[in-house]
Amino acid sequence: MTPFHLSFGVMAALLLVGGCSGKKESKPPAPPTKVGVATVERAPIERSLHISGPLRFTANTTVSAEVAAQVKSIVVQDGQAVEQGQLLLVFDDVTINENAIHAASTLQKDEATLAFLKGEYEKNLKLFEKGSVSHTMHDQKLSELKASSAQVEMDRAVLAKAMEDMKRTRVKSPVKGRISKRFVEKGDWVTVGGKLFQVSDYSKIYLEAHLSDVDLAKLDLREVFRSGQDAEVYVDSYPGKVFNGRLTYIEPVANEQKLFQVRIYMDNPEMTLLQGMFARGRITYDTLKDVLRIPLAALLDQIRNNEQNSVFVVGPDQKAVLTRIKLGTTNRQSAQVLGGLEEGQLVVVNGKEILTSGQLVEQETRPSALIPDQVGQEASVR
Repeated sequence: MTPFHLSFGVMAALLLVGGCSGKKESKPPAPPTKVGVATVERAPIERSLHISGPLRFTANTTVSAEVAAQVKSIVVQDGQAVEQGQLLLVFDDVTINENAIHAASTLQKDEATLAFLKGEYEKNLKLFEKGSVSHTMHDQKLSELKASSAQVEMDRAVLAKAMEDMKRTRVKSPVKGRISKRFVEKGDWVTVGGKLFQVSDYSKIYLEAHLSDVDLAKLDLREVFRSGQDAEVYVDSYPGKVFNGRLTYIEPVANEQKLFQVRIYMDNPEMTLLQGMFARGRITYDTLKDVLRIPLAALLDQIRNNEQNSVFVVGPDQKAVLTRIKLGTTNRQSAQVLGGLEEGQLVVVNGKEILTSGQLVEQETRPSALIPDQVGQEASVR
């Protein structure tokens, strides 16, 4: 074969190959989008009021001075736990002791005067009965006796007060609790009524919040006033921990904002909770049993009770299907489904924002649609 024929054959082969490679290749299918899903299930939905506010000790007792004196010594430390009747502070009692001694001396002198005047009056009375003494003289002796008797009573009162003041120089705690505030230092001069300490009863504490009349009407007020209602409290300082409490107090008069103060009381024996901590309370007032429900995270639209909403359902062919549903009761974690879904279907809860209807998905199934409700329906609070 000549070189010409060989070259022509090679060129023909190359053209043939080039012609084949010019054909359009088909693209591989897009990989499925990974999504988190939850199962539509039948379960209860709790309807709750959600409140928030500060924690407060049940009793903050202010210990005040009952005498005017100088602080001699303070025998407790800030934050110290104290028992009822425990010594807290001692006042300088020199002046008060001098007053007591003077009052006792004055009383002794005036009692002697009274005894003398009483004897004089009795002698005068016998003479008066015999007609030997005038009415004027009799009345004068009687007046002197009454004045002396009144003076002795005053002296006794002064001495009694001085003796009480002596006792009051040793200030004791009126309640069991903890020293939460101290208002004086050693050497300070304190007047009667001056603040010395604040003793707080930390064994119980309460969440203070406010509710509107609309939200109060959802509660069984007679039951609350009679025996209270169970509630759960979540404290920001202890994330994930639930404190059990009871709603037992509703202020009967609204404030200027037309809100009613409510209190959820909790035991606090170890002083885990402190006054001023921010907390959130959950009060369940109703439970809808055996309803079809899904997580709120599955919803695509704004939540409106008894209106249409949308979710992505994972079909049998593993494709996302945009589905319209009708909602019933909702709380802050779950939603009741009145139409559009069936028990056992899978709804997308993670990754729904990037889906389109008909898109192939790869599911990561959760054990169930919901964990137990932890936060209820938002209430009107301030």
